[in-house]
Amino acid sequence: MFVITQFFKRRAIRQYIKTLSPMLLKFYGPRETYTEGQIAAVLKGSGLSHRYQQYAHALFGVQYPAKHHELANNLFEGSTFNALHVIAIAQPSGWKGGTNTDTLSNHYGQSSRY
Repeated sequence: MFVITQFFKRRAIRQYIKTLSPMLLKFYGPRETYTEGQIAAVLKGSGLSHRYQQYAHALFGVQYPAKHHELANNLFEGSTFNALHVIAIAQPSGWKGGTNTDTLSNHYGQSSRY
């Protein structure tokens, strides 16, 4: 039973990071911490589960210090973090635009204008 609970908790935390980060940025801008009301409003509008909402508050705010410490150990290897660090995790990594300098890709038309 403990394994199933851990699975759902980890999945909820991943969804909070993925979904709430861009929403908080859009509505309130980048901040080191968000208030409890801001997090609750965005969580309500997101349609995500409220079952593990303490973790959402611990990720983006200063509420629930025990949960915050647990997340610091699991996500950031014990170092302290704030909402900006969590938002950085949610940023997509990969191609950021620019020219392609790979000659084989150019040969096969991946940088073609057509």
